[in-house]
Amino acid sequence: MDRKTPYYAGEDFARMSRHDGGLLHAVGASTYQVMRANRAHPELSDGFGFTYNHAPMLTYWRSKFYLQYLSNEVSEHTGGGRSLLCISEDGIHWSFPKVSFPVIQVEPGVYHCADGTDITVPEKKDCFMHHRMAFFHSSDDRLLVTGFYGHTPYSHTAPWMNYGMGRAVREIYDNGELGPIYFIHYLSQSGWTPERLPFPVYTEAPDKGFVAACKELLADRLTTQQWSEEHGVDDECIKIKTPAAFPYPWEEAVTMDENTPLRSSPSFCWYHIDGDNIVGLWKHARVGRSCDGGETWDFRTEPSFVTSGAKAWGQKTPDGKFAIAYNNSIGSEHRYPLVAVTSEDGVRFDGMAVICGEVPPRRYEGTCKDFGPQYTRGICEGHREYPQGAMWLCHSMNKEDIAVTEVPVPIRRKVTEHVNDDFTDCTDGRVKNWNVYSTVWSPVTHHVLFDGTNCIRIADKDPCDYARAMRIFPESKQIRVSFDIMSAETYTEPLYIELADGEGNTACRVTLADRAVSARFSAYTHKVFDFPIAVGWHRLEIVADCRTNTYTLFLDGQETQRGGKKCFMQGVNRLERLIFRTKPARRLPDLEVMTDTPDLEGTDLPTKERIYFITNVKTESPQAL
Repeated sequence: MDRKTPYYAGEDFARMSRHDGGLLHAVGASTYQVMRANRAHPELSDGFGFTYNHAPMLTYWRSKFYLQYLSNEVSEHTGGGRSLLCISEDGIHWSFPKVSFPVIQVEPGVYHCADGTDITVPEKKDCFMHHRMAFFHSSDDRLLVTGFYGHTPYSHTAPWMNYGMGRAVREIYDNGELGPIYFIHYLSQSGWTPERLPFPVYTEAPDKGFVAACKELLADRLTTQQWSEEHGVDDECIKIKTPAAFPYPWEEAVTMDENTPLRSSPSFCWYHIDGDNIVGLWKHARVGRSCDGGETWDFRTEPSFVTSGAKAWGQKTPDGKFAIAYNNSIGSEHRYPLVAVTSEDGVRFDGMAVICGEVPPRRYEGTCKDFGPQYTRGICEGHREYPQGAMWLCHSMNKEDIAVTEVPVPIRRKVTEHVNDDFTDCTDGRVKNWNVYSTVWSPVTHHVLFDGTNCIRIADKDPCDYARAMRIFPESKQIRVSFDIMSAETYTEPLYIELADGEGNTACRVTLADRAVSARFSAYTHKVFDFPIAVGWHRLEIVADCRTNTYTLFLDGQETQRGGKKCFMQGVNRLERLIFRTKPARRLPDLEVMTDTPDLEGTDLPTKERIYFITNVKTESPQAL
């Protein structure tokens, strides 16, 4: 059959017992935390101490990244909620969040809806934000940001349509300041009139260029299609009309033609294959294609995209190929790993690769706070300027922290050349060709020491999360891995150094702590070297052989004198990952842990910081052993 809509043709699927699914990783894909929630010390997070943070949106304008996310005090769909804006020049270091849309209130009264429903608000109540779309670039290079205000009597009732107020808009100026707030589209069908709105309608703005930009947004049928959930499919801005006939995947199946339109179209995104050929993606593996510029569409639910309600993102990547990013998980409570699949033609996708396979402990309980990196969005097409060399995505983590992930293109899962990294080719703090997991309190960055030495700086003062730097090398049955390492001082908590295969199975583990280098041989960990007290560089080498499932160690050229067989932790066929991590690998939460876990104690203040420096990382082929 000649397939028109996108599908996944591969055979790789995530194993949910592992946060990265046991899958190959996209080489160099790196995640940077934008905001770490903190209830007890708001000055260290967002200024408010809210712990439900979600639905980020990302754009790039005049050489800067802009990210907006929504924030509620504890749980989903509970107010008052606001939206906040962060700005970055490099995607790694982000500004302190500023309020883009503040908490507002619904005035008491009766709101007569077009469907005959009367919504009675007995007293003033807080609104909260909900946005499926944030940024819009006008043709004269203005940047608008939007957000949707709604309210609801219960957290499980959607804050849109009859309970929606409307979509607010304001301009972002070149200096990062924000213009006045207006409503670009209020819900008259929900009983709202200009007199009842807390902000004026955009047509009242004195800036005619701003008014023109708003009108341009309203005329963009693909951009406004992202509003379909909030405004309702009968709204004049929603051009893809979807009758209530098509069931969600968890509902009873009905027999119908493959091209029957979707019952609803949540979290729409799109990309152009060419000309008038447009692909649309929605939640729950729903896909569509238009061959006439968006006038008519073919729809289907695509079971080969194993995913749930955590959003999918598709785009044409800077190398001219196509990528779709989504959570490869059937259950909506366990939203991991975040993967990308790629395509030459925008239809047949394959080559599943992990782009974020981390799930840190969720620190704060809240309604509908699912686990994992989720609600992924990228940078929409049609802008004047894009960051080069990578696909940039944003997502929340456990619906409490906000992060971005940089995926170098072309997206590849293997490397063929051995590693010889002295980091002199790194810029802007990013570590080229390494898969980095870097948070506010456990950052991983390129660093230049006072003597000019280029290196990786790995630090950790987070009480529950970790820093991780991973280098993928050519898969090898025999390998020598060597690097220079310096510890800023002596620490009791270990740094983990591991060699693993392409599924993440660890064969060799070395730890550095308490002035000692230790190694895990089979089931037991043994001290193999004294680590010098004086601060300075030391060269560590690991020589591993998968044929015999053994490895040995060298420190500053001296081989460990420990006797006995130095066995792997577990047998593997080949090795291809070098991993530095500041805490043990984690397996929880898994499928057996549900999202009603309580708050974690002692996570709001940093611990004593540990700092390590690594440089001159090399791998060598078997012929060199």
